[in-house]
Amino acid sequence: MRASLSALCAAFLASMYFRSYFGVVGPFISDELALSPVEFGWLASAFFGSFALLQVPVGIAFDRFGVRWPMASMMVVGAAGSALLGSSSGFLSAFAGQVAIGIRCAPIFMGVLYYLGRLHSPDKAGRLAATVSSIGSVGALISASPLSFFTAEWGWRAACWTAAAMMSSCALSIALSLRRTPSARSALQTTEHATWRLPHLLYLVPICFTLSLGGTFRNAWAGPYLTDVFGQGTNVGAVLTAVSVFGIATSFVLPFALLRWRGRGS
Repeated sequence: MRASLSALCAAFLASMYFRSYFGVVGPFISDELALSPVEFGWLASAFFGSFALLQVPVGIAFDRFGVRWPMASMMVVGAAGSALLGSSSGFLSAFAGQVAIGIRCAPIFMGVLYYLGRLHSPDKAGRLAATVSSIGSVGALISASPLSFFTAEWGWRAACWTAAAMMSSCALSIALSLRRTPSARSALQTTEHATWRLPHLLYLVPICFTLSLGGTFRNAWAGPYLTDVFGQGTNVGAVLTAVSVFGIATSFVLPFALLRWRGRGS
């Protein structure tokens, strides 16, 4: 169990890294490849597009094959995509690399919840998922000031190739450490009395919208905005580090705030 939890933490950390790394390397990629503003926008959104489109197919794959092999294989695709991005000479190859990175990250968060939820009681699965999420949040910090320093010293291509090697290692650890999960049918039998209805989930819409705005700012808006407003010498990595620190601190404070001031029940 310890090995699988470590593998899930590493995979989630890498996923959090790739959700926001483009805010640092994107301007360098745009300058070197001479991208237009439209091409830069497409390149930034390619990750989120492939990530979103694969959510339903990933869920179906988990139900049919379990978590281990779909997650590991898609992470290999992402590693190849990061290497392709690091070797790109134009927009199309960079775009394909970004799409592949989105494919890599698509199964991670769902895979963590699915895997832990199938093997443990709801209380224990929740605690373990919170642990994975907390450790994985460090990836958002790595993609800020440390990535900015690394890119300044060795270039954005080296950053992409290093990330590709990291993803390959994570894929191997997932393939070697995760156990077989119970079938979807057996899980449905244990939750046959659940009464989920779509209207009950509508309250998540503003939460998800707010989360998407934060991710988009870190991924695409931050670099161009900060350099346009404050000049080319702006330390984008330091700003993104501050944003990440405040975000992580808020995630730790919120559970205590909710315990103290409970909202309306459904």
